[in-house]
Amino acid sequence: MSYFLAFCLALCWGTAFLASKNMVDALPPWWSTFFRVLAGLVFLGIYYALQRKNLKCPARELWRPWTIGLLLILLPFAALSWGLQYTAPTVAGIFNGTVPIWSFIAGAILLKGVDRFTWRRASGVLLGLIGLLVIMWPKIQTALNGPSNKMALLGYMALLGMALSYGLGNVLTKKIMVDSNAVSLEANTFHQYLFAAVALGIVAFILEPVPPVSAFTGKVIVSIICAGVFSSAVAFLLMVALIQRWGATRMSSVTYFSPIIAMFTDVLFRHRPPVGAELVGMGLIFISLWLIQKKVDAN
Repeated sequence: MSYFLAFCLALCWGTAFLASKNMVDALPPWWSTFFRVLAGLVFLGIYYALQRKNLKCPARELWRPWTIGLLLILLPFAALSWGLQYTAPTVAGIFNGTVPIWSFIAGAILLKGVDRFTWRRASGVLLGLIGLLVIMWPKIQTALNGPSNKMALLGYMALLGMALSYGLGNVLTKKIMVDSNAVSLEANTFHQYLFAAVALGIVAFILEPVPPVSAFTGKVIVSIICAGVFSSAVAFLLMVALIQRWGATRMSSVTYFSPIIAMFTDVLFRHRPPVGAELVGMGLIFISLWLIQKKVDAN
């Protein structure tokens, strides 16, 4: 059963990039992000209501889910939507696969005594950075040749910002939420989504025109449901279930499969095979994650 849950989690995470790409092809990026978060919020609201969960959060504690919602939902989802205007789901999946690297770096800096650099881990981090550089290098070389090439590089930088935000958010979740019993897991998750949805709705309304009804084709609606419900809300529930069964360290191994699924869906539905630099970079990043994770297991 645990392996089935892990497969479902990898599938949920890996298909998020194709779904998000379909959304930004039809909707402005801020509105695309808003509808994704809104779908997740509605699902969680109904799910927790059926379970009769208490979703109250003391006003003095709201800063906790709001901070985590900013780092784990609002910023990375928005960066993904913006970056996918100029990049492919495969690239987004690979960049998302670097989150454990940034989580380790943030943890080593912020969580004294929990994570620390060793020669093995340092070499893993360096190899991961080289892998990212390999993927980005063709865009760096051609960035000065035209606006479209420059925008593609900026899209890569947005995806890097997504991964950084996830990494910092993962660490601060432990520091802000896990080490505090002030807010339940359900209330924490619900208020993360509520804060992100309200903030995104305000920003989208200010910065972008409201998308017409005609933009919401069947493909876009299915993509919103896929990205907002399955790749976000359901994925969170699966992740919690796997952590309870396997622990956080073993659960994180699912990260390896998300870029592969993202690449597979990119080929299958958009007919875009990966280029050599993406394959080499992904291989280096996988080795990087193994080096970092191997040392964690040895402690």
